[in-house]
Amino acid sequence: MTKARTLADNFAADINGITAGTGITGGGTSGTVTVTNSMATAIDAKGDLVVGTGADTFSRLAVASTAGYLLSVDSGESTGLKWAAPASSGSLTQLATGTLSGAEVTVSSISGSYKQLQIVVRDVLGANQSALRLRFNGDAGANYQTGVAGAFTYAESSMIFASQTHTSGDSLIWAEIPDYANTATPKIMRTFGVTQNSGTPNYNLFTHFSSWNDTSAINSVTFRYGSGNIASGTYFIYGVN
Repeated sequence: MTKARTLADNFAADINGITAGTGITGGGTSGTVTVTNSMATAIDAKGDLVVGTGADTFSRLAVASTAGYLLSVDSGESTGLKWAAPASSGSLTQLATGTLSGAEVTVSSISGSYKQLQIVVRDVLGANQSALRLRFNGDAGANYQTGVAGAFTYAESSMIFASQTHTSGDSLIWAEIPDYANTATPKIMRTFGVTQNSGTPNYNLFTHFSSWNDTSAINSVTFRYGSGNIASGTYFIYGVN
């Protein structure tokens, strides 16, 4: 006669089927099985994470010590992850600043690691009323054009940066050059400015749209006048994320 299996018999069969492994000891014929949750013991602070470090291995990643940090992938870390400050979109990094004077001023070795460039010029004044102009990468060829008040200039050796009618150094000019480091397209620049003159009204407000017909990444900027020297002024060049 076959003996009916009891609930205890079923439990015993299950226990006897467990073999020792990660977090498990005993089993087999011992009748005693110990299961250790080592992941639980790895946590010892609010916000801790358990992160895989390889095949069947893990470790604790402590919560960020700085509020606002984000979890980021980093293959150089043992866990493959790290806490890091979020990228700042639109933030400005000053790359260069200096005084404008003489025949021309060139700013070289401009980093190509930003999304766009911004150029600010304050209180610029020339030896005469010629326009302040820009060149990129030392290119003096007929590769520039500028849209001014509905008209366009073509095939010039530099692009117009400031109004031609200013007669004092009381001025402010701002320009942006998007995607300046790409090597596939010509470069474009938008310029806003205000300069002073001797007539009425006493200030000229202007907007220019310019292009450099070259696919090279911009790595230098040259400030110069159409004729004559630069008498005064200060420039600032920023990289924008």
